[in-house]
Amino acid sequence: MQLVSVCLYSTLGELETIEFNPGRLNIVTGVSRTGKSVLVKIIDYCLGRSDIPTSAGNVEKALSWVGALWQLNDGGRAYVGRPLPQGQKKNEQALLIIGDAALQPPTPPLEPNMNTKTMRLVLGQRIGIDESQIDPPPGSLRDPLRTHLGHAAFLCIQNQDEISSSTRIFHRSGERGVDDALRDTIPYFLGAVPPDQALQKALLRHEQRRLQKLERDLRDAIDAVATIDSELLALHTEAIEAGLAEPLDPETPGRSRAELVTLLHRASRDASLVPPDTAPAQSQDAERRARNELELAEDDLYQLLQQRLLLLDEAEGSSDYEDALNIQVGRLTSLDLLPLASEGPSPGPEHNEGAEDTEEPAKPVVAGRCPVCGQESEDPTSGQMRTTLEKLKSQLANIRGASPAKSEALDDINRRIAEVQGRVRRGRLAVDSTFAATSAVGRDANRRQDFTRGRIDAIIARAPEADEGHAALIRERITVAEGTIEELQRQLSDDSARERLTTRLNGVGRDLTKYAQELGLEHSDKNVRIDLAELTVVAEVDDDPVPLHRIGSAENWIGYHVTSHLALHQSFIRHDRPVPRFLVLDQPSQGHYPSEMDRQAETATDADDLAVRKLFRKMYDFVAENDGNFQVITVDHADFEETWFQSSIVKNWRDQSDGPVGLIPAKWIARLDGSTGQGAQDEA
Repeated sequence: MQLVSVCLYSTLGELETIEFNPGRLNIVTGVSRTGKSVLVKIIDYCLGRSDIPTSAGNVEKALSWVGALWQLNDGGRAYVGRPLPQGQKKNEQALLIIGDAALQPPTPPLEPNMNTKTMRLVLGQRIGIDESQIDPPPGSLRDPLRTHLGHAAFLCIQNQDEISSSTRIFHRSGERGVDDALRDTIPYFLGAVPPDQALQKALLRHEQRRLQKLERDLRDAIDAVATIDSELLALHTEAIEAGLAEPLDPETPGRSRAELVTLLHRASRDASLVPPDTAPAQSQDAERRARNELELAEDDLYQLLQQRLLLLDEAEGSSDYEDALNIQVGRLTSLDLLPLASEGPSPGPEHNEGAEDTEEPAKPVVAGRCPVCGQESEDPTSGQMRTTLEKLKSQLANIRGASPAKSEALDDINRRIAEVQGRVRRGRLAVDSTFAATSAVGRDANRRQDFTRGRIDAIIARAPEADEGHAALIRERITVAEGTIEELQRQLSDDSARERLTTRLNGVGRDLTKYAQELGLEHSDKNVRIDLAELTVVAEVDDDPVPLHRIGSAENWIGYHVTSHLALHQSFIRHDRPVPRFLVLDQPSQGHYPSEMDRQAETATDADDLAVRKLFRKMYDFVAENDGNFQVITVDHADFEETWFQSSIVKNWRDQSDGPVGLIPAKWIARLDGSTGQGAQDEA
């Protein structure tokens, strides 16, 4: 997307266009107060900004609408028109027309057909911006951000006061919400986040919801496998009581699920086996028997649970007693380090040939004496304590020997409890079945049989799902869903995005360093990069990050603004990112001769002229190297005689021989009361 023309509409419906050349360097040069900066604001306004681009004065009085004709990458064109309501500071109305390569600016009268938000979305989608939703960091109070053309415009415009900033390098940086929007959207425009991130996030949410449903289905399938046999058996009992089936042979072993299903199918299709007038009594008998069996099963379950509780209490008490014994054994074990009392005195020297004559005989350990100090004591002897120790060890051995038996008893009770729980579950199903049938039809046996047939059809329909094969199929689907979720989370992970962003920024940094070296900017012999956290340029000087404001001089600030944007757009072009292929620069020469008076008085030095020429030549060469894929538009005081520079000029607002020249035609200004002279253009 590149600019073809800017359209100005007078209050009388006249149309004036300023033509630009796509794929080239376009220079608008002229003296001060000719409307050059207003031209930049109009371009920004036609990209969807709400601020009115003119200030109070003749320009505002002379214009009713402004517009921009854009050349699209697919060969088509788009026209964006914006009204200029008198006396207002902001406006959200827009006119958008999309057509083929022959589209021209419309003639008055013009009417808006949408608001700027819709215009940005529609035109942004046309150039490839996919409305990717960018979620704020965890814990942030900001709303999710949807990318649009207005975010791309931050990377395509540099106003006069922005291009010389020593702190921030992006358009409108520092305004409320803009810095966060830049940090969020630049990774998207660089291609560091997937182009279909919004679609992938929606797919991830869908797969997560699907996984939750599959997990619920699996739990239901497992429960169905555990209860379907009991339900079928209870249903067969209900069919018997309703007169639809014959009682099972008590001598026949337990029926399989397939046999029960076959019997129930037959009961559902065949005629009743019991006369209708006997059915109510049989139903009541069946309900009474079912309740009796349920009560017996619940009593057995209660008794087993009590036995289990007693066994656990006994085991816990034994454990406490064992702990106490272990403490006592630990205290008495030190006796193994002392000699036995019954051993008597230690042998003297005459019994030990290896002992020296000077060695004194050891004192005997005598009962009633302390085995440590040898004094008489009424405390138990070590032998008595050793006897106690042996008794404690014996008791511990008995307790530990009983533990396996208790464990086996506990396992047996748990097994019996599980069996009785199955009886209780089947009993409750039987009670529910007989009670439902009886209460639903009362004494009408025919209705009861119809009701039972309906229950048979409903439960048998669920029988295939109550199968291990069905559960296994759900498990396979869960595995596939988990794999899909894991892959989507990997693609959307913060780590992957950071790696891709670092790679893209490293490429931008290499181009930025190269361009800065060509312009001879300070510290360009080091690695220079864009710092997204601070939205500025940083030079790595002796492993110390030096931000732009520490580099110094307006020449360096402007130079790094221009080169950083060229490096960014080179990355956008290289990776085919959906960013408009143009850059608008307002007064890039101001770092060398900040005023037109200096230029006219020839106070600028040869070094200043050389630096400005190098800056413009870099823009010219950059556009040429990209072979029509990029456009640079600059408004400036500079005007050099070189052929390449003169061929790039699209407007020269210097010749005043026929009256005031500038953005607004002289005849429009002349119609305004008191509007004569150069100052009629209002804005510099």
